[in-house]
Amino acid sequence: MDSPAPNAAEPSDNVHATHDYPSGGDQSQPSTPAGLTSSSSDTLHLINLTVSFPEFYTRLTKSQQVDSDLSDNDSAIGDPSIYSSTTSARASVFNFVEENGRTYHRFRAGKYDLPNDEREQDRLDLQHQLFLLTLSGELHLAPIKDLPGGLHNVLDFGTGTGIWAIEFANLFPSANVLGTDLSPIQPQFVPPNCHFEVDDAEDSWEFSQKFDYIHGRAMATCFKSHFKVIRSAFGAVRPGGYLELQEFMLPFVSIDDSIKGTSLERWGDLIVKGSHALGKDWTRAPKYKAYMKEAGFEDVVEHRYQWPVGTWARGQRMKLLGMWCREDYLSALQAVTLAVLTRGLGMSVEDIELLLVGVRDDIKSNRVHIYVPIYVVYGRKPTLPV
Repeated sequence: MDSPAPNAAEPSDNVHATHDYPSGGDQSQPSTPAGLTSSSSDTLHLINLTVSFPEFYTRLTKSQQVDSDLSDNDSAIGDPSIYSSTTSARASVFNFVEENGRTYHRFRAGKYDLPNDEREQDRLDLQHQLFLLTLSGELHLAPIKDLPGGLHNVLDFGTGTGIWAIEFANLFPSANVLGTDLSPIQPQFVPPNCHFEVDDAEDSWEFSQKFDYIHGRAMATCFKSHFKVIRSAFGAVRPGGYLELQEFMLPFVSIDDSIKGTSLERWGDLIVKGSHALGKDWTRAPKYKAYMKEAGFEDVVEHRYQWPVGTWARGQRMKLLGMWCREDYLSALQAVTLAVLTRGLGMSVEDIELLLVGVRDDIKSNRVHIYVPIYVVYGRKPTLPV
């Protein structure tokens, strides 16, 4: 396997790309992203999510039928021992670290700032639905459905609860899907073509096979060097295969001056300082395209979206995205803030909780017009010369 260059630094070049607007919106580049005009009404009428991506749910519904055999003795369930023997045999990885009332991963303890307890797992599954809504129900944007040579081996690094890997394995039953993460929190019963390993993506990638497609999502807060991880992915994907990254960027972006002087503005400043103190930069998503090109990928494509935080934006789709995004970030707020500000800046839990009272009020008020930039970037490893 090709390995990343020692001490690979983050390339500094920025990349400019046109926005991709949901529902066929204007693709010019106004100062305010399309669809993010403030609405005078805070009322949101809930709609059936299947309206937003019916084809996806049609595929899932058609694949779900009642089995006449109600026993568990079925090869389709897969091996209950879903973890590789190389890492899961160490029972200590299941003895999670407790901190500020939450639990965190034991393997390489402290590397990742968010918890792994049931509350966080529920949030990650909610965030999965938010990504699906953003991408009209698609698990990927890279053109892999008719990939020359076929789709046989797939890697989902930073798999979290494993929900993406499991759904991908169901949609591509002929592909072998491997999910890796610092936390062994994935479900026990999974498709037979889906497996999980405890692994650190910032280590050298020592897989026994090359992958046709590698996927990573919501990695902004995970790594000290995203470029190093992208270089590792380049070495692990086979010629002609794809790497796809689906990412958010923090802190929030405001379309006007409504964030000025708020607790949310102070929180954003502190989070950036705290993450930098921990050796991380949560603002790198706009650089992924440049990183992938620097690593050697070609035909690199970048798509941009926006998640309004709250239902202040005009349009049913934007309000729906905003409702889900608000719930996602309210659920993550305490855990990520406690970890970053206590570890990185040495703040007390009491001072942080006092700050968060105002931050929650700002988010819930709909008066602060902020959004989360979303980037989906994919590229292909060059094919070998004939």
